[in-house]
Amino acid sequence: MEFKRKRTTPVGCQSGWSHFGSKLSTLHIHTDESGNFDFSPKGSRYYVFAAAWTYHPAALAANLTALRFELIKAGHGGEFLSSFHACENPSKVRDRVISTLLNHTSWNFAALVVEKSKVNPAIYDPRDFYPKFLTMVLRFVLRGRVRPDTSQILIYTDTLPMTQKKQAAAVQAAIKKSCQSEKPHIPFQVLNHCRESNAWLQVADYCCWSVCRKWEHENTDAYDRLKAKLAATEIDPMSRGDGRRYY
Repeated sequence: MEFKRKRTTPVGCQSGWSHFGSKLSTLHIHTDESGNFDFSPKGSRYYVFAAAWTYHPAALAANLTALRFELIKAGHGGEFLSSFHACENPSKVRDRVISTLLNHTSWNFAALVVEKSKVNPAIYDPRDFYPKFLTMVLRFVLRGRVRPDTSQILIYTDTLPMTQKKQAAAVQAAIKKSCQSEKPHIPFQVLNHCRESNAWLQVADYCCWSVCRKWEHENTDAYDRLKAKLAATEIDPMSRGDGRRYY
């Protein structure tokens, strides 16, 4: 007597699961920023936005996780190493992280540098400032780095600098709307994750920090190492204006 294998996949679920292992390509874009919202001579001179992107996020994420466990096991500040954060990591840890980043070829990053004294006070509010300038660096990616076989685009941000959920949601919506206008036929998601949950936000953090160190402190040590992954010279949107300074 012949026995037929019983169906274990619920009816209607097969098509949903078929995406796993498919050849459809998802572009993952991870963003970070450096600077503060003190628009005065006491604040940071620049505000930097960076975006790191890849179609193959798993391998580098796994290597960074493995490195973190290795460092914790060796006694390198396990209590404070819940994630890699360039400005807080000691130089020996940063060196290991950057070496790990450079061991992978399937990613790049871009950065935008805003000279804050040239920013019109009308957009000092983070709800205006953040989407205006972050979308500039995202558009750079979307206009020249999207493969024809891309089936969706996922944009990840670290915790947004807004105190209320409604404000953060409005910023996310503005980012999505701006990006969707660049690629209207590709589905988008904008995801607000914490850095600890996503190794690629840590990649973006290191890239952003290296650019900030270059511009804010004239220290190019990390920038020079990561420059091989920089897709283009930093975008300087304030150089296109009339040069007026507001403080």
